[in-house]
Amino acid sequence: MPLVDPPSETRPPGAATVQACESVRVASPVMRLLDVAFGHPHGPLGRLGAALMVRGNVEQETWAVEHAGLHARLRVLVVGHGPGVGLVQAAAAVTPGDQVIGVDPSPLMREPAAVRCAEQIVAGVIELREGTAEDTGCPDASGDAVVSVNNVMLWDRPAGFAELARVLRPDDRLVITVHRHVLDVPADQLVANATAAGFIDLQTSLRPRKRNSPAG
Repeated sequence: MPLVDPPSETRPPGAATVQACESVRVASPVMRLLDVAFGHPHGPLGRLGAALMVRGNVEQETWAVEHAGLHARLRVLVVGHGPGVGLVQAAAAVTPGDQVIGVDPSPLMREPAAVRCAEQIVAGVIELREGTAEDTGCPDASGDAVVSVNNVMLWDRPAGFAELARVLRPDDRLVITVHRHVLDVPADQLVANATAAGFIDLQTSLRPRKRNSPAG
């Protein structure tokens, strides 16, 4: 379903919801390995990371879709979709009537997402693109909701929040959830970045780490 650029104008974005998932700090050598597997995935560790995300991110993906208030006839942008678990959930929520756009810079993530979402892609419900939070390729005011799970720490945050504010229609919603052990700044800094980009009605929450959490 192609998108047509509407006239560009200054519009206030809507609400932003941020969830930080509490977890223990991880030593820097381990963080470097985690970056290869999950942050900037490549090689065998990247493929392993994609497989682990399928199991490890389900709860956060579900939380994000629920808090985005998705329903039929909403157009949704999923930033950093990884192996595509959240794409499937978002597509189920907006069907029938509209579309989920997924952007991810990593071929190692787009490939399994394309396999997982093959039926929805053929039906035109999901579209996958190479892209980032800073450069989504979406027209102005073209989205009803934006969802990001465990990738905000990889953004150029001022540029990323500004891009998502541009893409969202007025009064619509951005939902972010992230493990605190991979976030390089306090959660309050995300609120400050979102506010600077023009988001209003900001909400934050902290989810306690669960014993079986793969977040380490």
